[in-house]
Amino acid sequence: MTIMDAKRNFVIDAAAGLFLERQIATVTVKDIAKAAGVGEATVYRYFTTKHDLVIACALKLQAEAEKMFSRYNSNNLKGYKGIERFYRTFSEAFKNRPQLYRFLSDFDAYCISEKLEGLDEYADNMDRFKDAFIAAYREGVIDGSVRVIDNIDLFYYSTTHAIMSLCKKLAVGDGVLRQDKAIDKCAEIDMLINTVLFSLKAAV
Repeated sequence: MTIMDAKRNFVIDAAAGLFLERQIATVTVKDIAKAAGVGEATVYRYFTTKHDLVIACALKLQAEAEKMFSRYNSNNLKGYKGIERFYRTFSEAFKNRPQLYRFLSDFDAYCISEKLEGLDEYADNMDRFKDAFIAAYREGVIDGSVRVIDNIDLFYYSTTHAIMSLCKKLAVGDGVLRQDKAIDKCAEIDMLINTVLFSLKAAV
């Protein structure tokens, strides 16, 4: 790693720390420069726009999430056990790093409001999560631990979007209505995951 790479990563780390604490739109380049202990010109030397830096932070946090998934599935489980571990990791991540989900919620809103482009690398990296799921699913079909799903792509996207959406909603705050505070957040996420797993597990 070159000195320039190290400095660039230092700026990303500083920005990511701010984005995890505050809304992306409220964080200025001046704030990031101050947190990194550099001048604004230095930030712009590595990132042409704030948008570029936001995407770089999203890629950094995405890599962190991928490591988390790999760590929780360190036994390289396949079939139903692998799929169960895959889904449970959403809950584990919420318990240990809820601010990641808050950032993702804010990142989605920021991308939409700013009409952000240049997300191909971020989207490509997301496919690695799907690849891990599909590999476990195929093993499960072979060993009989999961039932055959007519459209496994639809199943994957529907279930992960639902779980992710719930995690992001619960990470943002305590809700608006009294019903939002009626149930423990982690228990609510686990219930949704249990429902997904029940629908996938092969009948005994």
